[in-house]
Amino acid sequence: MKDYEAVFILSPRLSKDEVEKFVEELKKSIEAAKGEQIVEEKTEKRSLFYSIKKQKEGIFLIYKFTAPTDAIEKVKADFKHNESVLRYQFLVAGKKEEPKSEEPKKED
Repeated sequence: MKDYEAVFILSPRLSKDEVEKFVEELKKSIEAAKGEQIVEEKTEKRSLFYSIKKQKEGIFLIYKFTAPTDAIEKVKADFKHNESVLRYQFLVAGKKEEPKSEEPKKED
């Protein structure tokens, strides 16, 4: 099992109810693929740096979860042809390393 982050950019034309319905479908899809500990990080409407499918804004959904490696392909297949999804990306969440502090050099 690995830790993943999923980022979905949805069409800005979706209503709150439609976004909530999508979120429920996403959670069910992850759970069906044996994913667990699904945590919503952020949901917000933002401007895009460039147009995607002629849209200048998108609703960003960011989720963190734990799942087996083959689960990602199953979840991607569930949303590959969903017209509400402008883009999606799955990332393996790595552990954050603390920056090494450099000790000041002593001058003799």
